[in-house]
Amino acid sequence: MILIIGWFGTFLYLIGHAYISLKQHWHKNTYYTFNLVAAISLIISSVYNASWQAVVVNSFWVIISVLLLLNVNLTSTKFTVRQYYWIFFALVANFVIQSLLKNQLDLASLGWIAAYVFSAVYLLFSAEKMLPRYYLLWNIFAALALLPQLWVDQNWPVFGLEVSWAIISAYGAIRKFEQAHLIN
Repeated sequence: MILIIGWFGTFLYLIGHAYISLKQHWHKNTYYTFNLVAAISLIISSVYNASWQAVVVNSFWVIISVLLLLNVNLTSTKFTVRQYYWIFFALVANFVIQSLLKNQLDLASLGWIAAYVFSAVYLLFSAEKMLPRYYLLWNIFAALALLPQLWVDQNWPVFGLEVSWAIISAYGAIRKFEQAHLIN
C-alpha cells in the first residue's frame, strides 16, 4: 500500500511539473494543488523508507503549497537569489571536503545539497524571484544529484520521479529559453 501511495505522489508531481514546463500560461492553484497532494503522498512513502532528504523536500513543498493556496504573498520573503548561491556554494564546499576526508563521494551530503536546491528554488520561484527557465535548470541539477542517495535508500517512487523530473525539466527549460527569444 505504501508503494502505491508513493507512486501516486510521483504521478501527481509529474503531471504538475509537465503542466508548468509545457504550458506557457498555467494556473498557479492547479500547479500548487498537484504539488500539495503529491508531496503528502511522498512524505508517507519516504518516511516508511527512511529517505530523509525526500521527507524534508516534500515537507517544505507542502508548506509552500499550502501558503500559496491560501493566497499568502511570498514575494516579500527576505530570501534572495544571492543568499541562495552563498548557501549553495557552502554546501558544495562541505561536500567536497567530506568526500576528500572519506576518500569517497559523500552521497548523503550530495543528497542534502539536492534537498536544499529543490526547496530553495521552489521558494524563490514561488516568490517570483526566479524565472521559470532557471527554476527548471536548477531542478535538473537537484533531481540528478539526489539519485545516488535515493538508490541507496531504495526509494523507488522518488527515484523514478527524479529521473522523469530531470527529463521534463530539461525539455521545459529548452522551451522556455526558446520562448525568451521570440518577438510578440
